[in-house]
Amino acid sequence: MKKIISFALGLTLAIGAGAQTWQDALLFSENNYMGTARGVGMGNALTAIGGDPGSLVFNPAGSAVSGYSQFVITPGVTFSFAGSQASPAMDSPLMGDRVNSTYARFKLPNVGFILNFDTGRRSGLKRHSFGVVFHSTNNYTGRFNAAGVNDDNSYAASLASSADGFSSSVLGSEDWFYSGDPSRMPFWVDMTGYRAGMFNSVEGRDGAYVAVTEIVDGAGNFQLAAPIYQRYGQQSYGGKHDAVINYAFNFSDKFYIGANLGITTLNYSLSEYWSEVPENVEDFPAIRYSDGTSSRFESLRMNRAYRLSGSGVYFKLGALWRPVTGLRLAAAVQTPTMLNMTERYGYSAEVKMDGRYSGRASSAEDEWIYALRTPWVFNFGAAYTIGNVGLVSVDYELSNFSSARFRSRGNGGYSEGSFSDVNLDIRDILGVSHQLRVGAEVKVTPELSLRAGYNLITGARRNNLDNNFNPIPLSTQDRLNQLKHSASVGVGYSFGHLYIDAAVRAHFVPNEYVIPYNYYTTPAGSAFYNKQVDTNVLTPEVLIKTTLVDALVSLGWRF
Repeated sequence: MKKIISFALGLTLAIGAGAQTWQDALLFSENNYMGTARGVGMGNALTAIGGDPGSLVFNPAGSAVSGYSQFVITPGVTFSFAGSQASPAMDSPLMGDRVNSTYARFKLPNVGFILNFDTGRRSGLKRHSFGVVFHSTNNYTGRFNAAGVNDDNSYAASLASSADGFSSSVLGSEDWFYSGDPSRMPFWVDMTGYRAGMFNSVEGRDGAYVAVTEIVDGAGNFQLAAPIYQRYGQQSYGGKHDAVINYAFNFSDKFYIGANLGITTLNYSLSEYWSEVPENVEDFPAIRYSDGTSSRFESLRMNRAYRLSGSGVYFKLGALWRPVTGLRLAAAVQTPTMLNMTERYGYSAEVKMDGRYSGRASSAEDEWIYALRTPWVFNFGAAYTIGNVGLVSVDYELSNFSSARFRSRGNGGYSEGSFSDVNLDIRDILGVSHQLRVGAEVKVTPELSLRAGYNLITGARRNNLDNNFNPIPLSTQDRLNQLKHSASVGVGYSFGHLYIDAAVRAHFVPNEYVIPYNYYTTPAGSAFYNKQVDTNVLTPEVLIKTTLVDALVSLGWRF
């Protein structure tokens, strides 16, 4: 039996239908920090270090550690390297080609300043600081493609199975935003596919459809006319960023306390496509039309465009303590963020028949407005400075994603509204995610520093749901399969008041299994629009292996 694991880039079929899922709550709540090149080079283990403008996101008290003001800007590039192949667990190697995809996006993961004010006192409140930092807290860059021959089923036929039972007049002319009778509310992707000609009515059987890739045999059964070559792919970009307004205090160079007002902004764009062409056009029977002409199937393509934006505000409080020379201990807590979200999506389709015509159709653009409450975030850190030689630092971060909640937005504020079912899924499926960040810095000379870091992030998914929606704990191996690792190296050089840092980080994404499409069937005794996945049809399942590489350079000025 096939399994469905969340897509590497957070896509689910439910997103395509304009519905929110527990996968969305996790994708848009979790953090995968970038920041300054010094921070990234040290694995972002900055909670107990302070001084670096990138440290403010982890611990607001850090801005008061240094005795100088500074400005920094960090441009960077993210590279996505993805490989796809048929899932080894499949019984048939559909979409079995090995396909490699590379994608790059320019980033500005950190820019900001810290102003440090000296009170002139020898003890008590010695310094206070004010800072404003723009910092990247997640990165949605990615691309993959999958391809291969299928001699058993097709994407066009999957749409036909989903549309089965709906009247052709509904598929062909119903208003996109109709709401009411479920028999007049097919999925937009089905309506788009029908209007482009990806599937057509079976003569004399309204509500029964045959794909342009299929034939109907003498017994009335549908089957693929001939082998087809399929392609499927996704491309995403965007990120989550925090604009942080910070104030912090230094008491006797021993105890530091600070607070952040954080403004989170989120943007996420995803494009997805399905395409099919015959292995040999001549193997497909000619379709005869009413005007006396005939033509064979040549190609089809469906595109989906999805965009999401959001913003919200949070508060963070942090403290840092130097109990003895060289040792620093720190902790910080961040409140949940209520992200006000707007998402839009739409479909476009094209079918080409050999030498005759191209059928094209596009859906309207749908818009959903709602809110997502993210979990609390807790940071703890310890760092030890070894004279003027270097330092080592360890961070621990905890978030309980089972507390994330979708909310409806209205004039009266926020309410659970229609999100009760998905919020129960979030509660039952998700749990605590742990981040361990380790970093080190060695001063080769007073001007030159070398750095290294490592991150380990545990997956937040802890349960599956059975057919009765009861939680079933994941196996130990399934929990281990969610682990995310990243490793980084960096170098820094100071000359006078100026400094330059560089870092490279590799982020190893857990293997993902993607099912590009499913066939659907109507359970006995149910209305035709209450469909479920037809597990008797073995559609493609693709294994995706992805590595993300970040390259950053920070330019800074101390004054």
